[in-house]
Amino acid sequence: MRKCSVLVIAIGLVLFLGIVSCSPKTQPSITPSPLPTVPSGQPTLAALPPKSISPEDAAWSKVVEAAKKEKSLTIYSYNLVGDIGLAISKTFKERYDVRLDIVTGRGAEFNERIKVERRMGQVVGDMTTGSSLQVKNMKNAGLTIGVAGELPVFREKDVWVGDIFAVDPQDKHVIAFNFSAYTPWINTKIVKPGEEPKLWKDFLNPKFKGQMMLPDPVTNAGMNLVFIPLMREKVIDIDYIKDLYKQDLLFTRTTNDEAGLLSRGERSISVRGTSSEFARFASEGAPVKAIAIEDGTVVGPVTTSVFEGAPHPNAAKVFTNWFLSQEGQTIWGKWASLDSIRKDVPNFLPEAAKITPKRLIIINDDDNEQSAKLFLERWLAKLWGLAR
Repeated sequence: MRKCSVLVIAIGLVLFLGIVSCSPKTQPSITPSPLPTVPSGQPTLAALPPKSISPEDAAWSKVVEAAKKEKSLTIYSYNLVGDIGLAISKTFKERYDVRLDIVTGRGAEFNERIKVERRMGQVVGDMTTGSSLQVKNMKNAGLTIGVAGELPVFREKDVWVGDIFAVDPQDKHVIAFNFSAYTPWINTKIVKPGEEPKLWKDFLNPKFKGQMMLPDPVTNAGMNLVFIPLMREKVIDIDYIKDLYKQDLLFTRTTNDEAGLLSRGERSISVRGTSSEFARFASEGAPVKAIAIEDGTVVGPVTTSVFEGAPHPNAAKVFTNWFLSQEGQTIWGKWASLDSIRKDVPNFLPEAAKITPKRLIIINDDDNEQSAKLFLERWLAKLWGLAR
């Protein structure tokens, strides 16, 4: 009896499982979780507006597009020479597809050239780089325009070392892209340690006669930029300048030429070298070295400006903005072997270019105004009987 009961139960269980396995399968019902509610007054995701573009950014985008259509840019510069100019041109072309044409020469030549171009109605140059005096001369002659207010780079905060508008604080036509020490340089194979000039009066020592050189004062305002601040601070006077000429000075066409002559030992002292040219030779192993004159090391900006009536005005603005950016200043500093005007760019100065001045004399706007006036009169050339 017990065996029959077990058998009946087993048969019933098999039949039950068969019925279940043959029944159609149904998916379990899932009740979705309620969507989170949006607080009152807040827009839903679908209602959120796209990321807005500031009017400044929109305006700058139009400048960049216009620059690309202009295709090229011409710069009159004695700074962007050789490998430096090639490196700058290559990167700028990669970034903006704008060809960079660099015309090299002297500042005074550029000043006259752009005046002639404007008189003929055939302006070729778009912008220039050079000494603060030369570029300020161009500005005073009405040859430049102000673009600083349009450039995004000037929205960056706390990145500048010094005042990059110190030369032209009101109109901001003239913008510094480097601060250069106008300091004497020596050839270390000729001038031995301990024999170099230590004070400005030492350049009048007869032992240095026939060994010194400086930029030609007829076409280059370089020495005005040194003499005017030194006279302001009563380090030197007119009689000093007259006596210096008696030292059989060699006048050079450009500072770059001067750096080459010093490197080759054709002269042993450059009275007014600039870190922006001489440092490059030092970084390449030339036997040259900057010296700090104890009674005054003159420091001034190397500057840039855009020409009024430039044929490629948008490209000039884009280049100025890029050149002052972290990338532009890194390339400039690396290839020119310089320290930067930006705090976020490394110091590329070679050891031979680093000095520790006991007294810094900073070129100010009044110095530039005086220097410009005197240069236009060819004051220094007349003083030395060189006017021609």
